[in-house]
Amino acid sequence: MTMRDRVTESDVGKPVVHDGERVGKIVDHENGTAFVDPNPGVAETVAAKVGLEDHGKEAFPLQRELVDGVGDEEIRLETEL
Repeated sequence: MTMRDRVTESDVGKPVVHDGERVGKIVDHENGTAFVDPNPGVAETVAAKVGLEDHGKEAFPLQRELVDGVGDEEIRLETEL
């Protein structure tokens, strides 16, 4: 698996994982900032994958320094938060 250290617009819809546990999902990417919904439902997941969702009230900006790696299937957060 290839890993990179920055989340991009192509990562919208990917799960965010911390210590092997899913903690949210990337729901938007705007002006270089990724937004994480910590509790996405099925509708939000589908909408994000097809590009219909903006970050709304329940999503939080993901700080770059918290990202350990971005893979093909998930975004991994640093173990020590």
